[in-house]
Amino acid sequence: MISKYLFLFLIIFNLIPNFEAQKEVELSPYQERLIQLKEFRKNCRIALRPFRYDGSLTSHFTYKEFDYAKEVEIATIQNENYRLSFNSMGVSYEPIGIKIYDKPKKYKTRVLLYEISDVASSEFTTETNEMVEKLKQAKNEELAKKTEISDQERAYQQKIIDNIRLKKLFINYIIPYTERGYKIDEEGNESRVLTKGSIILAVGYNNL
Repeated sequence: MISKYLFLFLIIFNLIPNFEAQKEVELSPYQERLIQLKEFRKNCRIALRPFRYDGSLTSHFTYKEFDYAKEVEIATIQNENYRLSFNSMGVSYEPIGIKIYDKPKKYKTRVLLYEISDVASSEFTTETNEMVEKLKQAKNEELAKKTEISDQERAYQQKIIDNIRLKKLFINYIIPYTERGYKIDEEGNESRVLTKGSIILAVGYNNL
């Protein structure tokens, strides 16, 4: 009798690992996506080193039948140089573009500080020191066009430009136009296929 129960126990014991393995294999696409994004965020944060980590943001988007921009905002400590780490491994369909401005899109006078196109399945970084120099250049060009101000006012505005800092950055993800896709179920019903993507941004500052 004892040997019979021992035999049953061994059978059950051997089945448990197989059952657990089967559970791991049967992850839903959504669960697999979450696991991937977790790893992408980790890599994105590592790319900030030796800068001090300040935060991260995952932006999800849907491709549509027209080009559009999805804007996100981040704040910065004015006197610090920031590193922005982008991870676009979640952009597995059409490549997107990235534009960074000093002001939100409602301002026509905002300055383009950084731009990159064809972003997909990649990792890269940029820093705000370079953006500050572009902002100063744009402001100096504006000042040079002002011919009806006094020398005193010009000197005052020049001093402001020389000490200019970035309080906020406005990141625009440019999502390109894509053809609308459809699928038909077993009953012959037609529905639209939504093509989605995501991009991760991690931010750190030079804490020296």
